[in-house]
Amino acid sequence: MNFKKTFLVICLIICLFVMAGICASAVNQMDFNSNFNKSNSKCASFAIQEENGTVFAFRQDAPLDDDGVVIHNDTLGDLEVIVQEINDPDYPFVHLIIAEDGWIFSHGGDSSNVSDVLTIERLAREMLVSKKISSDSLSQIQKIFQKYNYSHFLIKAPDGRYGVVFSENYTLGTLNPGEFLVVPNEYVGFRNGNYSDYSEDPVDAIIDICSYEDSGSNRRNIYTYDYKVHDTPNGQKYGVDVYVTNDNGHNVGLNTSEIVTYCYFNDELYPASAIPQNPDKLYVGNYTFENQLANPLFEVVRGLNKVLVNSTSPYAMN
Repeated sequence: MNFKKTFLVICLIICLFVMAGICASAVNQMDFNSNFNKSNSKCASFAIQEENGTVFAFRQDAPLDDDGVVIHNDTLGDLEVIVQEINDPDYPFVHLIIAEDGWIFSHGGDSSNVSDVLTIERLAREMLVSKKISSDSLSQIQKIFQKYNYSHFLIKAPDGRYGVVFSENYTLGTLNPGEFLVVPNEYVGFRNGNYSDYSEDPVDAIIDICSYEDSGSNRRNIYTYDYKVHDTPNGQKYGVDVYVTNDNGHNVGLNTSEIVTYCYFNDELYPASAIPQNPDKLYVGNYTFENQLANPLFEVVRGLNKVLVNSTSPYAMN
């Protein structure tokens, strides 16, 4: 009789532990999911400032559809640029532009209103051409984002100056060499830090930073751009090495390994099946800016910009 009672007590204890575990898992999953809203399905941007370059990444978080992205070279005024955009002529949405002189902008979030998307792109292109981060332009972009209560915009100069826009506010700042910036679709996730905490290699570091940033619930392709000096037969010139990774969500407790799409780099197709899982990366190519020589004068201008930036307050918020 005592044996039966003991057996029943043991069974009861085991059942209670199992149920507690199930309940705890349910609560944790519920809490995790409760942090997600519509903003968490529409991309994030990342930047690392280096002494003579920038590593930039853009993660797609939109639900899986049939459209991949196209990465190609183009012109903007007198500048050569690299453009990443959705591969759909009826759905104009530019994720990012990297100019030959190191200026970069990116845009993620709601893209349902074509007019708003094109207005943001126009303002961004104007800032890239003028080489000026305009508070007025950032304010106009914020007013657009307020319609949707989420989205992000980032513009960055080669010397580390940046402007970031959310629906809640916009802010100006400066990244020092070795620092990174995380820009999701809501201000609450906006942060910076030192990339060497993740990896000594800045490309590996930014992919790692992307994979641990936890705002996205439909995590798929991470596109990484390493803007730096390249040795060419015609001397040292600035260019961009391009990589793509499937963010499988494993570092934030998700499994999105099946959410991956194709991409084109200068007309060459890389199918979804070719995109490796995080932390691996696929090198898809390089584009060298033929007119962007790495010369001392360019670095002097970069240094003067730093002096001017550091002589004034680096932050402003509306």
